[in-house]
Amino acid sequence: MQFANDLKHIVVLIAAIIFLLITVYITIRQVKKLPQSYTIQILDSHGERIILADLRLHFRKYEVAESYARFYQDMFRQQQYKFSVIGLKKGVAK
Repeated sequence: MQFANDLKHIVVLIAAIIFLLITVYITIRQVKKLPQSYTIQILDSHGERIILADLRLHFRKYEVAESYARFYQDMFRQQQYKFSVIGLKKGVAK
């Protein structure tokens, strides 16, 4: 009787360990797919890519890039530019 009870605990423990290992594996795989850096792409009213001088366009974190894109959108509202954040798989932001 004691052996069966111990076996139940061992099976539950092994299942929990397997679950944690699978979760760690999936998490690491997803992190490897994330972009290493981000850039802001600027489109004019005709949908053409343009470059505006003296703007910071390369970032390491998405939140910072998104914040700058919103700031630039407000700053250049009358010129009707569209600012979007693009993830870069390779290359490091400056």
